[in-house]
Amino acid sequence: MKRDAFEPASTLWSRTAAARSPAKTLGEDIEVDVAVIGGGFTGLSAAYHLADSGRQVALFEAFEVGHRASGRNGGQVVPGFKPTPAALIDRFGRDVAGRMTRFAYGNADYLFDLVSALQIDCAATRTGWIQGAFSQASVGYLERRAREINAHGGDVEFLSADAMFEATGSRFWPAGLVERRAGAVHPLAYARGLARAASQSGVAFYEHSPVDDIREHRGGVTLRVSGHTVRARRVVIATDAYTGQLWSSVAQSYVTVASAQIATEPLPAPLQQALMPRRAGISETRKITYYCRIDPEGRFVIGGRGRAADHIDPATEQQLRAAAIARFPQLEGMRWAHRWACRVGMTVDDLPRVHELAPGIWTAYGYCGRGVAMATALGRVLSDAVNGVPAGELDFPMTPVSRIPFYPARQLGAALAISWYRLRDALGHPA
Repeated sequence: MKRDAFEPASTLWSRTAAARSPAKTLGEDIEVDVAVIGGGFTGLSAAYHLADSGRQVALFEAFEVGHRASGRNGGQVVPGFKPTPAALIDRFGRDVAGRMTRFAYGNADYLFDLVSALQIDCAATRTGWIQGAFSQASVGYLERRAREINAHGGDVEFLSADAMFEATGSRFWPAGLVERRAGAVHPLAYARGLARAASQSGVAFYEHSPVDDIREHRGGVTLRVSGHTVRARRVVIATDAYTGQLWSSVAQSYVTVASAQIATEPLPAPLQQALMPRRAGISETRKITYYCRIDPEGRFVIGGRGRAADHIDPATEQQLRAAAIARFPQLEGMRWAHRWACRVGMTVDDLPRVHELAPGIWTAYGYCGRGVAMATALGRVLSDAVNGVPAGELDFPMTPVSRIPFYPARQLGAALAISWYRLRDALGHPA
């Protein structure tokens, strides 16, 4: 295990989230109805909904709640999928695709309703999300995408060059679209708020309690946790990019990439007014995209692909600074006070996965950069599955695990793929 594996992540979010009392470490053998593995958005949401439905639930986290991607992401709450509704219809058929689309374009509403109902103090804002056209070739793509999304239940608006400038304060993007249902949260505060709500509903939390082994047996599942035995009737695996050998076929069905972020100190008030006046987060039509936002205290936050899994290297930090200044030249000379990174799971088709891995064992993962809203909503879907809702009636289709062919080469080739996408982006190809 890495030297800093159990140290709290030093990020903007960890420095600004309200403190919480740590949960206990598992110190004895126990028996539960449902064991949830992973204290990110998926596991927290699943645990909360299961406990709220009357289940006896224990959650096991190898580090601390929100320690990995759920507490280190950009905090943007973006509904929908990257693939278009037409692509979903072609693949899944009109009925299933319609159910998936309604689910996906409603998941931001679901998250903000949950934040309100549970009174989670996470600096939630609902000022939209903008996807900027990275090139002239992408302008027509976004026009078509906006029409299609709205025809299938979305709520987006195409932005011309002038409208884009009015919304962002930058001439960098020749056009864009704004997703009006979107917004942002303080991700670590949101994770901790979900944990508080789950705990109040009866979930037993065990932090610094990694699950080392899962064994199926007649009538249930046995977990090995920090040298102790946990017997459970049902299990939810919510470890996404950190699944590893816990369930190797799952870990070989996606690739992991590094996501890095940096943030300034709070900007001077006049600069805060000039930058991103709509206060909507922004990303781009690039395959290797940058994303940025201004947090409620006026810090400029930008993220993109990193080179290392769980820390940021100097070259990536410099690349992010250069990207920020290219889009907003007013940031030249600003002090960048925060830097961090994490690992995220990416599927080959940009769609998440929900599986029943074995009788009584479920998982969801592969959020492809849209995990705040999607993981929250799929946590509820997992709770429905555990509670006996038939697979055909779930809001998201359950599929078999499909390993990526020649997986070791695929994972090693992810860096080469990123280099290829960077070249495509440089040539102006739409996403």
